[in-house]
Amino acid sequence: MQALEKMEQLIDNLCGKFSDIREENEKLTKQLEIMRGQLQEKDLEIIRLKKDNQRQIETIERELMRLKKERSEYEEKISKLHQKLSAFLGVAEENKRNNDEKQA
Repeated sequence: MQALEKMEQLIDNLCGKFSDIREENEKLTKQLEIMRGQLQEKDLEIIRLKKDNQRQIETIERELMRLKKERSEYEEKISKLHQKLSAFLGVAEENKRNNDEKQA
């Protein structure tokens, strides 16, 4: 009889442990599902941030190209103005020499 009682206690003990393990497994499964959902949200956020960063990079690159073009245009205008001024000063200098030669 004692062996039967010990077996019954052992079975009850094992059933209790099995029940506890099953509950823990269910709890961990739910936590896993929650974490998977959170991971998916983070993945989507990363994708969104990458797209935003790419758009910002493209905007900055367009602005850089625009500024380079603008700079080139200004440099060209300055060069033309310099040429005109040099030509004008050259003519003025030549006229001054001619006037000096006439007076001498």
